[in-house]
Amino acid sequence: MRLYSKYLRIELISVATFFILWELAGQLSIAPKYLFPPFSETLRALYSLAITGELGSNYLATLTRVLIGLSLGSGLGILLGLVIAYHELSYRTFFPIVTLLYAVPAVAWIPLFIIWIGLNEGLPIAVIFMCSFVPMIYITLTSVRSLSPSVVRVAQTLGAHGFKLIFHVFLPQALPSILSGLKVEAGMAWRSCFVVEMVAMSSGLGLLAMEAQTILRVDIILAVILILAASNYAFQMIFEKIEVKMLKERGYLK
Repeated sequence: MRLYSKYLRIELISVATFFILWELAGQLSIAPKYLFPPFSETLRALYSLAITGELGSNYLATLTRVLIGLSLGSGLGILLGLVIAYHELSYRTFFPIVTLLYAVPAVAWIPLFIIWIGLNEGLPIAVIFMCSFVPMIYITLTSVRSLSPSVVRVAQTLGAHGFKLIFHVFLPQALPSILSGLKVEAGMAWRSCFVVEMVAMSSGLGLLAMEAQTILRVDIILAVILILAASNYAFQMIFEKIEVKMLKERGYLK
């Protein structure tokens, strides 16, 4: 507990120092304030967005898209990864395809999905889905394949076959890598959604940033970026707590 409090204080000091330096750089007018406003002006822009209701409605739109796309993509990706890893033949068949798709950035799907899906709510969700689906298949596959063959043989000797082997042996053993992957994919989900909203949507944080850019409101752009960064950080903290709790329950951590 004391160690946790110590690290928490360090993190708070680090973040506070960053914002103080930002404020000082803005106040010293190293660059014109309309190009690089201080932190205090960014907070005022953020407050103005919140008061008018623009921030709430657009943030809710982005958050909903991220949650749906990330949940569907990660859940199906983990499940499919476990199933593919069960048989050597399925692994050899699908792993090359997964590896090829893994190299494709999520935003590369945007032009194709615009043609296939159109400019509607399905577009950002589909992009976020691809952002997490293929990487989670890859992470799950590689995690399961790294298991010691002796562990699998012992489990099979004790009667673990089919779904019992998948969910009682493969999944618990691959869990640390899967949870670490989820933290990475959460950040990618927020970034991918932001890009889609910038280029193709009529709501969301990305749209707010683009509208601010057209009227040269750098303070609003920075405010939106600040919200995006804080949201990603919150997701990281949530997944980290889940990860630590689950790993403690399974004896990976003390």
